Amino acid sequence: METTSYLCISGLLKARPAEEAGQRMLYMEASNEAIDLQGDRVLAKSLSDSADHFLRYGNLDLDHRTLIPPRGPGDNPYLWEIGRPIDAKIDGTATYVKAQLFTGEGQMADNANMVWDSLTRINPPARWYPSVGGQILERADEIDPMTKARVSLIVNVRWTNIGLSRNPVNPAVPSVATVPIGTLAKCCTPGGIDLAKALAAGYGTDAARLADGAALRVQSLDPALQGTLPGPLTLPDDAAVSEWLAQRLRPAALAHELEARYGFPPSEALAMARRFLRDVFTAAVPEILNYERI
Repeated sequence: METTSYLCISGLLKARPAEEAGQRMLYMEASNEAIDLQGDRVLAKSLSDSADHFLRYGNLDLDHRTLIPPRGPGDNPYLWEIGRPIDAKIDGTATYVKAQLFTGEGQMADNANMVWDSLTRINPPARWYPSVGGQILERADEIDPMTKARVSLIVNVRWTNIGLSRNPVNPAVPSVATVPIGTLAKCCTPGGIDLAKALAAGYGTDAARLADGAALRVQSLDPALQGTLPGPLTLPDDAAVSEWLAQRLRPAALAHELEARYGFPPSEALAMARRFLRDVFTAAVPEILNYERI
């Protein structure tokens, strides 16, 4: 009988976020091209074309409340704003965003504090899911090859908002993180996830004040041992182990396995693979007027 060896890596990286110089950052896969609950598919190119507009004028709020007109006397939508975008990058079909939460006093700061505390000061942390919002400028229709259902493609948008929600319209997006993920993480390379880079600790520098690649440095590692190998490993040396892991810890490779084994469509398989790898490296526990949740 063939003996199988297992390598447990969940919890291998358990970053402990901290407020540095009062700056609090959130990282998220804001969108992908999976079909959402409204039967829409937001093309990454539409967000990429509007990314500069989003970075200059966009905001971060709770459930898109800043995009919705006042619900009654005394309701100020702007009080639901909790932060602003710092960076946005496109990686294939996924859109990654780095955002900064507000600090200070008042209702806007109170809401931002609530989100941060729910992510960093309770165990298990709360799960907030990003949802992109703005104005849809152009749609196109297609037929999904798997379900044969009609899908509405969103091909042109004016992207202005990300709303943090407990019930996102796109269930394929993972929850927000307090450590860099996706193309915003230095351990993610064009060839896949570089495990050696993911294990490299930072230098104790204030990442919130750094720019470019320095701002994406991994700052903390869990000092306790989180995973072990049960029994002797049959691979000959560390180089062989690294090569074995590198061949498997790539979103495209995992997505191919999901397609072959379970028949998932390519876009959903890739989204699931990215979500799984993101959870591994962050140790996750598990329309009004022209406004639309896109």
